[in-house]
Amino acid sequence: MAELKISQFDKALHDRSAFSCGFEPIDKFLKEALTDHIKSGYLTAFMATDEGQKEIVGFYTLNAFAVSPDHIETPKRPRPPPTIPATYIKAVAVHEDWQGKGIGRALMVHALRQAMEISEKVGSMAIVLDVLRDKAFERRFAFYEGLGFQPMNDPENIDRVYISMNDIRATFSA
Repeated sequence: MAELKISQFDKALHDRSAFSCGFEPIDKFLKEALTDHIKSGYLTAFMATDEGQKEIVGFYTLNAFAVSPDHIETPKRPRPPPTIPATYIKAVAVHEDWQGKGIGRALMVHALRQAMEISEKVGSMAIVLDVLRDKAFERRFAFYEGLGFQPMNDPENIDRVYISMNDIRATFSA
């Protein structure tokens, strides 16, 4: 790999056609639904490419989200609002040929930084994501846990995890 470049999705710069992460729903989303989701304002997407190449080696998406104050730790004062603003990572995926080479970690660091910067302009108390349940669930869960994510107290979404924006700021300022 020459050098990994992560940039906001641009159809002219990013070739999705050969992407396969090994999880068909994510591959299908990237190839068939991503553009419509972006145009509709549902999310933004960031693509990782090998410097100078168009083929996507990995990607992630971000969108606004809200969670119940019952599901994450909130400060006791002031009293939390009925919903807590958060940033949601809908998808993080790495092409099968590039897995195990640090691309996922690089994407997550980029995503955490993006979310932290956004939270300075639009309130967001945490980053939330759902750990996909498949044959790699345990490995994937351990990966997110290693980044500081913790399970939410949400019985309807037992695979949903979060990390507080304060923890992200502390990590990046250390």
